[in-house]
Amino acid sequence: GGDGAGRRSLLEDGAGENVVSGAAQKEWYDDYESYYQHNDFDVHDSIDVRPEPSTVAVGNANHSEDEHGSPLPRRIVTVPTTYPSPQPLTLMGKDEILQIKIMYGGKCTGQCSRVREVKYPTNETDTSGVNNNNNTDGTEVTPVESQATRSLARSGLRKQGEKDARRMAEKEEGNGDDTNGSGGISKKDNDPSSPLYWEKPHYRFAIDDALLYLDERSALMHNITVVNVTVTERCLSTGWDDGKLTFLTATGQFLSQVYGMDSIIINQLMYGIRGTDGAFTAGYVKNMETQERWGWHKEQLEAFEHGSFVAWLYRKLGVMMMSTLAFFLITSVTSLIVRVLTSSGVVLMFPLFTCFRSLGMPGADERILSLSYPWIGSARVAIANGHVHPQSHLVWAHVTKIILYYVMYEACQAAWSVVLYAKSIPEALPVWIYGFAMIWEYFSMVFVRSALSVHFFPRVTFLYFFLYHAYFYSIPYGYFDVALIPLFLFMLHTMLYTILGLEAPNSARGVVNVECPREVYNRLSWPEPVAALPAEWTMFLPLNSRLSPLHDRAQTNDVNNDGNAAD
Repeated sequence: GGDGAGRRSLLEDGAGENVVSGAAQKEWYDDYESYYQHNDFDVHDSIDVRPEPSTVAVGNANHSEDEHGSPLPRRIVTVPTTYPSPQPLTLMGKDEILQIKIMYGGKCTGQCSRVREVKYPTNETDTSGVNNNNNTDGTEVTPVESQATRSLARSGLRKQGEKDARRMAEKEEGNGDDTNGSGGISKKDNDPSSPLYWEKPHYRFAIDDALLYLDERSALMHNITVVNVTVTERCLSTGWDDGKLTFLTATGQFLSQVYGMDSIIINQLMYGIRGTDGAFTAGYVKNMETQERWGWHKEQLEAFEHGSFVAWLYRKLGVMMMSTLAFFLITSVTSLIVRVLTSSGVVLMFPLFTCFRSLGMPGADERILSLSYPWIGSARVAIANGHVHPQSHLVWAHVTKIILYYVMYEACQAAWSVVLYAKSIPEALPVWIYGFAMIWEYFSMVFVRSALSVHFFPRVTFLYFFLYHAYFYSIPYGYFDVALIPLFLFMLHTMLYTILGLEAPNSARGVVNVECPREVYNRLSWPEPVAALPAEWTMFLPLNSRLSPLHDRAQTNDVNNDGNAAD
């Protein structure tokens, strides 16, 4: 027979048991359709393989008799046994969107991690006449137009169904019923079959990133399939909905409450969604709560999993070079901004103390600031004694310098992150890395003073930084945000050891004291031309003086006997 029922009955007897054996057990339903249509097979025939691989015996599966009571005859026919098996279907098509919602709390019982079918209104009758191929004016509608109209109608019905479900959920809140029994619409927004449940999924995945930008109306017009999947927290940690928790899996579930499920979901999709031949595919994920996006390419995943020993060695050398380059660039620009903030940022304290004195606050004396920051205090004293230039010139010059350098610092973060972290990462990862480097620089400026601390602290921080980035560059997407926890703890341990184990004993022995605040320092072998090369902040000073020739200057007597002649 040419129909599906006939082809299936050729392979199954009346009880539904398979009666095909050996090489003849193939995918008969589609591959051999033309063969059955051109051969005289009865729909009740069975097929048994003979010792010859190319012949089979055809007879009645139930061994029934004809109208005269004689057994039905058996015939020998030739059946090709070398037809290729059909290719398996891909797990995820390019025209599909996967919506994932995680079920927390362990309240769901049974098989909770599975594909869900959402129940929308079953009545698809619309006043626009989408159930027939004729318009209201009697003109014929083309199949393409009819299909597009049906899609728009289903979109409107879906929207109306969601409104109805929301209205009934609000009306029946606290009721024990789950459905209204008429349209199959759920009354509770915690029912996976309800449209309300999928209004805000946790994640969306697609092989084509353009699908993640489509709204529901556009997806229906382009015939995009949406697959809804629920997965429990227990399944993600143990592999099963009823899996047994261990210390490691329980710790993972606890950390997921802090850092979320991004890394777990991304790795599940990255390594689980593959092509028909088992090859990697591209993919794009969007967190619907934080609106973060991640993506990867097929070649990117294959570079981590396949390759020769030479390619593996080349990749490891690249990891070492990139980790070292990241440490150099990040710590260098951080140390520069810390020095600028230290040298010029303190200028804001002097106007602040002036405001305190105007408000009558006792103890707001600028002499304390002048002794603490002499490069600012001495300049302010000279400006006050000269009565020529205002104090605002000095303040605004340093403020402009701070703004410029900080903008350059932020620009370096944005530009270097594209090069150093050129793949999908947690959104706040560069901010954490630069923040740790800022803490290291301030700690070095304040506490690292002895020779042992100078020898120990920078090397250990480089080791921790290098190990973290070696892990970062060695895998496509790992637990990068979770790995910041041990990095911070090791960093804190190093700081405490530097203070308690190195700095405190050296201060007690007098190696570091008031006269010698640092045991080691940079000594120049040449005189520094301070006057010939002024500080960089002076470029922001306004032009406030004019050079006069020596013979044009008017010389007056020193009436005050202070050694300063007036011009």
